[in-house]
Amino acid sequence: MGSLNLSRRSFLKTAAVTAVAANLVLNAESALAETSHTAADGVGEVKRIRSCCRGCGKMECGVWVTVANGRAVKIEGDETAPHTMGSCCNKSVASLQACYHPDRLYHPMKRTNPKGEDPGWVRISWDEALDIIVAGVQQVKDKYGGQSLFTMGGTGRIWSMSPYNGYDSWFMTPNNVVAWQVCKGPRHFASALTSEFNHSWSATVERPPVFTIWASTPEGSNYDEAGRSVVDEAMQAQTFISVDPRTTNLGKEADIHLALKGGTDAALALAMCHVIIENDLVDWKFVKRWTNACFLVVDDKEPSGPPIPHTYNATTMVKTKLLTQADLQEDGSPWKYMVWDKASNSLKWFNASADQAKANPDYDPATDPECGIWEGEKPYKRYDGSGFEEHWSKENFPGQWGEANVREGHMQAWSPELDDFESIDPATEGTFEVTFADGTKHTAIPVWQKFAERCAEYAPEKSESITGVPAEKVTEAALVYGTRVDPRWGNGGIMYQLAVEHHGNAIMNCRAIELLTAITGNTDGPGGQRGSTKIDVTYMGSFDSLPQSPLLDNPKFHPEIMEKQLGRDTHPLFAWWTNWANANTVWEAGVTGEPYPVKGCVCQSGDFLNMGNTTMAWDTLAQLDFMFDIDLWHHPTAEMADVLLPAQHWLEVPSPRQSQGSGGALGLCVPCVEPPADTRYDPQIVEDLYERAGLPWGWDEDNPYPTMEEILDHTVRKVGPSWKALVEEFQENGWWDVKKLRPDDWGTYYRFQTGFMKKSMAEDPTPSNVIPGFNTPTMKQEIWCTIMETYHGAEDALPDYRPHPDTMDKNPELWKEYPVHCLTGRRIPVYFHSEHRQLPWCREVWPVPRVEINPEDAADWGVGQGDWVWIESPQGKIRQTVDLYYGIPRGVINAEHMWWYPEMPAPEHGWRLSAVNQLVNNDIDDPHCGASVVRGYPVKVYKATPENSPFGNPCPCSDDGVEIIHDANDPRLKDWAPVYEGRDER
Repeated sequence: MGSLNLSRRSFLKTAAVTAVAANLVLNAESALAETSHTAADGVGEVKRIRSCCRGCGKMECGVWVTVANGRAVKIEGDETAPHTMGSCCNKSVASLQACYHPDRLYHPMKRTNPKGEDPGWVRISWDEALDIIVAGVQQVKDKYGGQSLFTMGGTGRIWSMSPYNGYDSWFMTPNNVVAWQVCKGPRHFASALTSEFNHSWSATVERPPVFTIWASTPEGSNYDEAGRSVVDEAMQAQTFISVDPRTTNLGKEADIHLALKGGTDAALALAMCHVIIENDLVDWKFVKRWTNACFLVVDDKEPSGPPIPHTYNATTMVKTKLLTQADLQEDGSPWKYMVWDKASNSLKWFNASADQAKANPDYDPATDPECGIWEGEKPYKRYDGSGFEEHWSKENFPGQWGEANVREGHMQAWSPELDDFESIDPATEGTFEVTFADGTKHTAIPVWQKFAERCAEYAPEKSESITGVPAEKVTEAALVYGTRVDPRWGNGGIMYQLAVEHHGNAIMNCRAIELLTAITGNTDGPGGQRGSTKIDVTYMGSFDSLPQSPLLDNPKFHPEIMEKQLGRDTHPLFAWWTNWANANTVWEAGVTGEPYPVKGCVCQSGDFLNMGNTTMAWDTLAQLDFMFDIDLWHHPTAEMADVLLPAQHWLEVPSPRQSQGSGGALGLCVPCVEPPADTRYDPQIVEDLYERAGLPWGWDEDNPYPTMEEILDHTVRKVGPSWKALVEEFQENGWWDVKKLRPDDWGTYYRFQTGFMKKSMAEDPTPSNVIPGFNTPTMKQEIWCTIMETYHGAEDALPDYRPHPDTMDKNPELWKEYPVHCLTGRRIPVYFHSEHRQLPWCREVWPVPRVEINPEDAADWGVGQGDWVWIESPQGKIRQTVDLYYGIPRGVINAEHMWWYPEMPAPEHGWRLSAVNQLVNNDIDDPHCGASVVRGYPVKVYKATPENSPFGNPCPCSDDGVEIIHDANDPRLKDWAPVYEGRDER
């Protein structure tokens, strides 16, 4: 008999292959496989087209689409896409069923019945639809003002993101309700406060030796990395760390699992920082020179500071307790932040006036040689508009190729050697007496010392009572993460994702995690926190959410409009951020009319289910005077619209597509099949609306309404001669590596030193945009956050653990009645948020929502696998089915989010039956960014019985007692079989 012993790594590799196969392959014996794969009759033309899947809103999976006689019949992974390694998921394969679904929107429609009833949709022409929409929007503006309109957008098709900013110039509203507020937006928000916008992504494609997944299940769904690629990364890592309350599918293979209590992420991250500090694993070269750790805090100083250009809007006056030269002398500069130099035993400055320079169109770096440097240090090399005075290259500057374990097909980046101080040695601890210009004496303390004291408050033996993670496990993980495998750079960034944003302390969680990566030397290094791939394609022309015409007005140019932004009074940082109104406040205003009525809306690839309390959101939609929706489907949100406009599917449209995160790939979404004749592409729809409203859309004053070909050529003009030429190259050679396309920018590490961190050089190659540093008021990665301090006070300048008001610590009485900790939002391989419930392949695999329950809890509650249970909070109750799972802790459940039932009648389509956000308390959210508490709140769970269920049936039913589809054999699934013929006549 052979040996049954396997090495751990061999076992994990075997398990990985099995798991991925199970995750990615649809059941070959699917009840509808024979109808769903049917191609055109007879022998005809067969083509294989390389494209980019948009079956979900996050990945950029490279795919091959096989087209037979004009019909898409097969979708499979593209081997030239190194970030997805030739894999694609169930959602991608099932896109065939979405493209040819009989219930797609094929024509513009208008309602004929009152809201709250079946809409009674009737087909209308595009001209009539556009006229109704323009008139309806204008009526709301005339009666209530532009602020009474709001936009609503989701996270789906990249070309459908106009609700994020694109309607502002027409509506002139400050109110955008976008899923971004609870989905990667807080990470972008926090990283913009700390270092650079959207810098939360890590370059896991570079295979860091320590692979850390924090609050995510990327093996099922994620940005850039998912499925096969992320499993591959976890398996090759020397150490795999999983941070999650539950054991995830991939997390069960982790070397270290930190099973924290949901929402305590900041406490855990600060505890790990404490271990790093106590064991002297800090990257001092980076921390002292490139963070504001050495800047001095004067606790009794009246907050003051320089005006800086707003990251997105107008000038902000910084109010900080950081010591500046202006505090010390009458003619001192507020941009010069002071440190204590141990070499000279005196004060020295760092000049952070680059933001002042950026605001000045006549700026010449030669007139400000001190900008961006330390007192006594030599200036950095400048970019002169055509190239560096001395190019950052292996030949001219100290450095080396990163030599990370990049996967095949990825180029390595150049890694310049980090500069040392030449003449000064800034102190990181101590107390120093300083004399202000008015003669008063004060005590100054380095930021680092205050940060170390904050981290000590959450030392592992202290954090254990907060997070539930044993102190020794925290210490073990921190030592592994911080002890370098290669002494030249850190062990890798942290893949932290959605769950940290949903507990009412999103910004603090994200800032704490980012600082953990920073102090260990993982900012923009090999496998580190590199942020969004820098290649300028998808942010041009009509593919962006913001129209490019210089003739357009915008509410962001009008402080009197932006002051009306809903939620700004309770969330002061909105005045700095500006990018969304607070969803909870919008729903409250819709229901109460306070502080003003909310009466009009556009929805585009979004829905009311994604954040906040869905019942209140529905009530807001029900009382609107006018709403229009652009989408592929009839769904609950769309059923509240007055006009529906039919969009086109990803298999039918063209668009460039870069990695959202640090994947470093550029590909194209190439049309594979002809769209139904009466549908339109999202950018074209928005341009048509602007033209009908009499507003220019395009970037060229002489061509306000460009053709799609002109838009595409404009969008890719920085990377190729034309869209057509790029498509030809893409079909022949496959995906591009952005490191090769942008060697000075994305192809170089430590861009904070080269000057490429603050702005994509290819987008704007001007000297003021390539000053070394970060896009913060201090030009440093901010441990002490000056913008947070400006709007919320010094007590918020450092990250901290702040539990929301409904936690057990804050409201123990609530937990006596509702004793179960409810997590939500786990990723389901066949669904993306609220999408795909009407695709037969997906629905028969996963017909009903499941709530994970520990078997021991289930035994206590008298429920078993597959039973329907009630989940109840003070706000409402829903039903989901039991999924027994020992990987969830006792006293915790993990429910699924955003469920609705396409088979149920309009207008609600059964959303009240199982949509988990009905349980959300609309009165609490993150005080900084407004992200709703959609996870980690108290509920009670009990069995659904005939006695406590409508119609005497635990299975959810429509109002007439008809059960939802809850079985793969339900014949109603066949009603959704693809329809190939007569698409233009439907």
